Amino acid sequence: MPDRPFLTTEDLLRQTLGDISGLHTLDIGAGTGRLTQMLAQLGATAVGAEPNPDAVAKAQESYPNIRFVTAPAETIPFDTDTFDIAIFSLSLHHASDMDAALQEARRVTKPDGRLLVIEPEMPDPLHPVVRFIVDETTICAQAQAALDEAVASGHLTRTATLPFADKYRMETPAEMIADLVSVGSGRVLKEEDREAFETAFHAAHHRDED
Repeated sequence: MPDRPFLTTEDLLRQTLGDISGLHTLDIGAGTGRLTQMLAQLGATAVGAEPNPDAVAKAQESYPNIRFVTAPAETIPFDTDTFDIAIFSLSLHHASDMDAALQEARRVTKPDGRLLVIEPEMPDPLHPVVRFIVDETTICAQAQAALDEAVASGHLTRTATLPFADKYRMETPAEMIADLVSVGSGRVLKEEDREAFETAFHAAHHRDED
């Protein structure tokens, strides 16, 4: 994708949110808790909400000093106007009801708070590889449409959009398969697609220095 800066997640948070020291932040769809921990390292009081109880247990074990709750994005167990910042990091398109998830994020965020939504723009450079396991082209477009509708209806105000590129580091096809199937139940690489998957993987693979 031309003319897009490569940003690490930490650089992205700093560039979009600025100094978050002392702010109350909510990571919606926290998964492994990596981003929640990053928010805490940047000085915020961070909480993670994740619908998968197994993921919550692993995140809590990995980051015992951070609070994680088991909850879907559509029903967040916090009072109205609790957080300064709410974040969907590659998680909005996983919500069962994206419109409801955005409304709930708005509810638990203070009137002068901010909502950061990080979503893939499809088709991305990984699509020729990932499509053998999961094709999220349609669902990611639905997430963008849900955001546009929330802005058009006046529920949210879009203050900025930042197109950027990130690096997805996988050294082998097997490592990438394991990572992709771990995200959601039902994901599998069919044996008849393995050769094509591996060919696409090597075609898309670049060294960091390149």
